[in-house]
Amino acid sequence: MAANGTGQRSTVESPERQVWRLDWRARHWLTLLVFLPLSLIVALRGDTGDTANYLDAFKATQDFPWDPLLYYGSFSMEWSFGVLSWLINALSLPSPVLFFVYSFATFYFLSLAASRMELSLVAIAPYYLGTFFLAQQFLQIRQGLAMGLAFSLLPLVVARRKGFTPVLSLAATSMVHVVSCLTLVTGWVLSFVRPKPTRRALTLWSLALIVLTFLFARAVMTLDVISTVGRLADYAADGQYNQELQLLAPPNIRAALLMVMMLLAVTPRLQRSPVFVVLIGMYAVHVGMRFGFYDFVILSGRLSTALSFAEVFILPLLVREHVCRGWLRGVLAGLYLLVHAVATYQVQVPTLFDDYFTPL
Repeated sequence: MAANGTGQRSTVESPERQVWRLDWRARHWLTLLVFLPLSLIVALRGDTGDTANYLDAFKATQDFPWDPLLYYGSFSMEWSFGVLSWLINALSLPSPVLFFVYSFATFYFLSLAASRMELSLVAIAPYYLGTFFLAQQFLQIRQGLAMGLAFSLLPLVVARRKGFTPVLSLAATSMVHVVSCLTLVTGWVLSFVRPKPTRRALTLWSLALIVLTFLFARAVMTLDVISTVGRLADYAADGQYNQELQLLAPPNIRAALLMVMMLLAVTPRLQRSPVFVVLIGMYAVHVGMRFGFYDFVILSGRLSTALSFAEVFILPLLVREHVCRGWLRGVLAGLYLLVHAVATYQVQVPTLFDDYFTPL
């Protein structure tokens, strides 16, 4: 800020600074526009396993859903889906508008989460687009949006853990997808028990979280707690969801190896970052869940995804710490994207593209 005629600094921003601020906003929205084609693909989704359920709920929501619990009981979907469905129906707009809003909002909140962790949407994109997380956004759009929203709120919850922020954030995410509550609750709890900023303390803390989570998961399965929880009991009776994974299944091995790599690569600066440490703790809890619930695929996979999503931010933060040259970071991110895209779309969800482009 330049000095005015009285010798005091003027509070008026210089034209150069104003242009820079406009450029920053323009870059932010231009980055989002790059992902517009993906949102359009989601909007025109074809005959996937979830599309029919979404369409049924959308078409049935002609009146405003005043009772969130009643709406969830009727459609097994959260209140926000009902409110948005009602609004779009009231405007006489088709269902693709609903799907587009969900997808584009997901990218918006991912961008917001990245900026709050001193990253960018472009920086995290390769670690998101090639993995099952994008497939989740394509298929389970509610959970995809909830993950973006939850991780955009996580830095606020960690910074203001004793105020109303955690409660309000939890309420917001619960209206989008109930499972996402696990993300914020876990992050909030871990923020109170962070280890000392040393590699040894962080490693021991992470190992303790893995072991405790594993033991808790095995106790849940051994005591048959699943049968007492209505929704989980339904999943347990469904052959599609009650499958068993091998204890050393490839996803479990990958999770364990990534955990080791993260702990070896962490730097002193990141050890002092409360948000980064919480992200590491969340990933450790996810590893414990993967191994502990190996005999119930929906808990080992879909539920733990609410925590494993942390890798989308952990990995680019670690790469930035160790790789100074931007072009080299881009090459590494591109290789990661390529390898994981092949594994995800050829092995994990091989029918995704065929289903998406199959007319209803």
